[in-house]
Amino acid sequence: SRYSGRTVIIVALVLGSMTMPALKMFMDPAAWFIIKFISSCAFTVVFVVAEIWINQLAPERIRGRILGIYGAALAGGMGIGSGLAVWTGIDGWLPFLICGGINMLGLVPFFIYPSAQKIQSPPKDEARFGAILKIFWLAPAIIACGIVFGAIEQTLIYFLPVYDTRLGHSEHAARVLLMIAVVGTLLFQIPMGMLADRVNRDRLMLALMGVAFIGPILMAMVGANFVALAVLAFFYMGLTTALYTVGLVSLGERFKGHKLSAANAAFIMAYGIGSLVVPPIAGKMMDIWDPAGFMVAMAGLGFFGFCVVAAQGRRFFK
Repeated sequence: SRYSGRTVIIVALVLGSMTMPALKMFMDPAAWFIIKFISSCAFTVVFVVAEIWINQLAPERIRGRILGIYGAALAGGMGIGSGLAVWTGIDGWLPFLICGGINMLGLVPFFIYPSAQKIQSPPKDEARFGAILKIFWLAPAIIACGIVFGAIEQTLIYFLPVYDTRLGHSEHAARVLLMIAVVGTLLFQIPMGMLADRVNRDRLMLALMGVAFIGPILMAMVGANFVALAVLAFFYMGLTTALYTVGLVSLGERFKGHKLSAANAAFIMAYGIGSLVVPPIAGKMMDIWDPAGFMVAMAGLGFFGFCVVAAQGRRFFK
């Protein structure tokens, strides 16, 4: 509410990019805690402001398609980032400099399009923390999409390879499985965004939550069958991570003007809650019930999301 969105994004991008070489300069765990905290703060600002900007500018009739393209870019970037160390290695300055350089590329569009339409800054009342928390009460189904997406994305990136090796497969096979799942994330965003423009978005949200519930149960049932597990992981990751795209589309449809800023901030806060809380629970469950407890935890997450969306949309069943 105090500064232009353009200025905020540029400052956050520069600060976040600088934390990458800083990790190499201060090779100490205590320093890394501080640097990673600063990095996460900076890039979360980029997330929030960029999504507000996109949702403000996207025409309603093609909002899903535009946010699907954004979701595909997001998934593609995460996929490239996950595999970057395979090419650069983990020694020396190269991986840190390349990582920082890639993030600095985010500045390029600001120089190519200096006259791009400005972000509508919210008034102070709509930028308060209370206004953000209010969204949790007003749109629980959309918030559930953020929580479930954040939990699935982070938990599977961390633990899907671990789960696969505990089934008896090699580490190489586990990396291949994760790559297949990430490809699913990349390929499903645009089609699901386009679908969100054509069908009832609440019903689509409910169907995706159903996949989040049933998918882990099916993956647990196929056991160590790698081909079946890979196919299911591809569709599970691809469809459930589309909750982020569909959630953003629904957010832009429901909240207009200045309220959109608080809504986007709340949505990303929900993503953060899911990515923070669920991975340690899923990891502990895998230790208690090795390895099926992991899929039990993920199915429980999907059941939670399904119940929240169904409770808000009881009219579906009338």
